[in-house]
Amino acid sequence: MSEPDEIIMAMQQDTCGPMVGRAMELARLLGLLDSVAGGEAAVALVSGDAGVGKTRLVTELVGRARERGFCVLTGRCAELGDSVPYLPLADALRSVSGEAAARVAELVADRPVLGRLLPDHGPGTPTGGDGWELARQQLFGAVLGLLTELAETNPVLLVLEDLHWADRSTRDLVTFLSRVLHRERVAVLGSYRTDDLHRRHPLRPVVAELLRLPHVTPVDLGPLDPASLAAHIATVAELGRRRGALDATELIRIVDRAEGNAYYAEELLAAS
Repeated sequence: MSEPDEIIMAMQQDTCGPMVGRAMELARLLGLLDSVAGGEAAVALVSGDAGVGKTRLVTELVGRARERGFCVLTGRCAELGDSVPYLPLADALRSVSGEAAARVAELVADRPVLGRLLPDHGPGTPTGGDGWELARQQLFGAVLGLLTELAETNPVLLVLEDLHWADRSTRDLVTFLSRVLHRERVAVLGSYRTDDLHRRHPLRPVVAELLRLPHVTPVDLGPLDPASLAAHIATVAELGRRRGALDATELIRIVDRAEGNAYYAEELLAAS
């Protein structure tokens, strides 16, 4: 394997390394977990440009939540439009492992409408698009019931990443949960790219509506400061087993060109 390939592999595994420059944002999210554990539902929207570190922050939070005994469900949207409704929710239900997986499977079996998300657990997906519309309220209620019952044993963190790619059904579900969750021990966290939200993007009015709710917390990630970005790049270089020390002049050049964007800095390092 060539040196650039080793560095790229290290980037892909970088979420295992130390997080830098996001102590304030992480503390804010951990405070929400404390509130949820105490019996108050919470919703957080993590936003920022592509490559600024949203996934790294979410990964850190997920690890801390598991350490605190949370049942964590994580799903990710895909750039598929409305062709696959509720994709991140189905992904989240499949993401659970261990004892929690058995409990989720049991709760899904008690709610046949959720079989439309997980065909191997139920009757399968309706053949026509109208089936989703007719079952919308049923499905929303089933998701709420599942999360509420899960939270009776352990507090729950539901993560839905890349909402800028969310289909209409997923956007509606996030809105529904944000409005109806109050005293359940459930946290919902969504992330999205701000640079993808053009003027007519369908997520834009949804975000504006959600941010008017008192228990929805925005967490906007700006560029990393130069010192934090330099520390991040040095760590990536070390994880990539880069031959020799990273030259200070080269490090400064990368930090200057990356302008606080961690992913762009990693790409510059790989190309150097």
